Amino acid sequence: MTRLFQNIVDNPILMRELRRRMRGKALVYSIITYIMVMAIVTVGILLLYSPPPWANLSQAMLKELQSTGLMIFRGVSGIQMLLVLIIAPTITAGVTTGEKERKTFDFLRVTTITRWMYILGCFLSTAFYVGLALLCALPLISLTFLYGGISLEDVVKMFFFLLGTSCVLSSFGLYISSVTERTRTAQGIVVFMIFGLIFGGFFLYQQYAFFFGSTAAVGTGGTAAPSSFFIFNVGIPTWSIGVLGMIGISWVFLLLAARKLFEPEDTRAFSHWQFALLFAIILGGFIGLLSANPFTKEVPEISFLVSGYLMLLVAVQCFAVGRMEVGDEIWHLKRHLPMLRPLDQTIPYLAALGLIWYIVLSSYGSFVKTPLLPLGLVKSFLLTSLSSYAFFVFLARGVMGITGSRRKAAATTLVVALSLLVGFPIIIASMATLINVRSFWQECFAISPIASLVDGFISPKDYPLTGTGKLVGIPATILYAVGAAGLAIYGEARRYKRWKNFDYHYDMPAG
Repeated sequence: MTRLFQNIVDNPILMRELRRRMRGKALVYSIITYIMVMAIVTVGILLLYSPPPWANLSQAMLKELQSTGLMIFRGVSGIQMLLVLIIAPTITAGVTTGEKERKTFDFLRVTTITRWMYILGCFLSTAFYVGLALLCALPLISLTFLYGGISLEDVVKMFFFLLGTSCVLSSFGLYISSVTERTRTAQGIVVFMIFGLIFGGFFLYQQYAFFFGSTAAVGTGGTAAPSSFFIFNVGIPTWSIGVLGMIGISWVFLLLAARKLFEPEDTRAFSHWQFALLFAIILGGFIGLLSANPFTKEVPEISFLVSGYLMLLVAVQCFAVGRMEVGDEIWHLKRHLPMLRPLDQTIPYLAALGLIWYIVLSSYGSFVKTPLLPLGLVKSFLLTSLSSYAFFVFLARGVMGITGSRRKAAATTLVVALSLLVGFPIIIASMATLINVRSFWQECFAISPIASLVDGFISPKDYPLTGTGKLVGIPATILYAVGAAGLAIYGEARRYKRWKNFDYHYDMPAG
């Protein structure tokens, strides 16, 4: 905590960015233009929607005034959203790549500036700029209190939502800037992400009630979503859960940016303890949510299962492509302690993650307060997810043993995973109209645990309600298990042979 506080207070990168950005004419002109646009929109709304001064006071007039206040709030918030979606991430996307293009980035490595000092300096300078822009809009938003329709709580929620969204996009821009070499490439990726976020956010807004079981979202004539949820029987406001989630996502992107800053190709995305902590937080959060809140839709359960499985696949990409002879994080110990050289800590670590996943899903029906997915589908998902997880682990390790290249091992594993988990289900779905045998393509869908979940969500009656009896996915589980066993025998032999030929005195990295 002391080091974090020092990285914020005594940070030359933060001071440089603040002085360059806050003292320049560009900030003054941009803020003035930003306020003028919001003022023009506000005046236009008042002219179009506000009742005339000579109108008689009535119930209809009060409703019209409230509608005007709501329109002002939405108009100003929309402009603020454009600022958050466009300005913040494009600024951070060009920070590190700009240093690389100016050939000044390598000088940072010979200074006392640490990774976190650089990342936090760039991130906080952008956050301060966005926060200042959001505060400048408060006088215009305060006009809504004169007309009604909006409460102080709504303004606070929108402010923190926009600030949280800005933090997520800014941290994502920093991560992209850390792993790329050119500013245009980084900004192109960020813009693509922004459009995906816009369309995805529009879809979530339209389906807002779908996630929480309401008949319609607020403002569409239906029932509002719950004002609070419970995490392990502790009540937390719904909006604060969203803000905390965005803070967590921002911290993950900042962590990735810091680890990839100087060696984007040679450094893993997470260390062992960092990934274990992240895995525990995600699983624990979903368990606390599902065990304390009743839901009328299966989406929270599907989100939990898919998130856990995707985390296992991320673990494969991070750790299964490690080099046995170097030992990833304990290579310096292996260099000086020969007794540790045969130890490959990756297998126990990945096995522990799989064991945790097995324990959690084995007790699925006991901790979920209102299980809506058929337990047979959950058990089938458990079998296929674990077997495919083992298959991808030994595939990555086998390719690593053959090529000796982390990049090739990770790329090969990713291509195979996408082919089996995404491409194969799409082919099966297109063939389903030709082969009208439900049981056949149901088993084919089980090759992809995620596609099997989607199929079970669409046709839950085709899956057993309990975890006993005939389960879907047994052939897929057997295929994955056989493939994992074959890859383990062949790949581990190649890795062991590679380790035996490794000279710790001459081939070991310096340090």
